[in-house]
Amino acid sequence: MRQLLPTVLDRLGAAEAAQRVRALPALGGGEAGRATMPALERIARATSAPPDPIRAASQCAGALIRIESPGGEEQGSAQLVAAVTRLVNAAVRAGLAPADTVRTLAG
Repeated sequence: MRQLLPTVLDRLGAAEAAQRVRALPALGGGEAGRATMPALERIARATSAPPDPIRAASQCAGALIRIESPGGEEQGSAQLVAAVTRLVNAAVRAGLAPADTVRTLAG
């Protein structure tokens, strides 16, 4: 998410939102997810960023929270795969080549 979301936002003409997303801490677990979700909402409101990629990234953060909750690993993992898939679809719709999207995800 850290690299793909700003790339998608840049492609969609939301450079300010992309810059703000780049300034967020890396999404490495539930605690970061708890901080990232409201930050993404603030970025979306403040910049009029396209909602779909922001929503998919927020869902990635929510999935990490669920993964770390007691008994939530399986459901959180499925939620994370679905959210990343939505972000990848947004990237391809924004004009990123599928191979470039996968390379960006692999980081």
